[in-house]
Amino acid sequence: MRVQLRRRGLVAVPQFVVRDGRGGFVARVDLAFPEQRVAVEYDGAWHAEEGQFARDRRRLNALLAAGWRVVHLTAADLHRPEVVAAQVVAALAA
Repeated sequence: MRVQLRRRGLVAVPQFVVRDGRGGFVARVDLAFPEQRVAVEYDGAWHAEEGQFARDRRRLNALLAAGWRVVHLTAADLHRPEVVAAQVVAALAA
């Protein structure tokens, strides 16, 4: 997806570490647009494992509290890069 976004002029930083206002670790996101505080996260099948949903929501809440917007992707989205790019553009513009 990073390559597909780059082909559309959207250059993301892979495996970006998000920190809070005091420098504390919040999360490592799959792709980031740090200046706009937008993360793109791929949610694979393991996100459906027992207990993972609650951990994912705590992590999402921490990212939101740090002022980040998050675009979530699944395997199905990888076949629709134009839709994903539009979602990322919308998040960057928000």
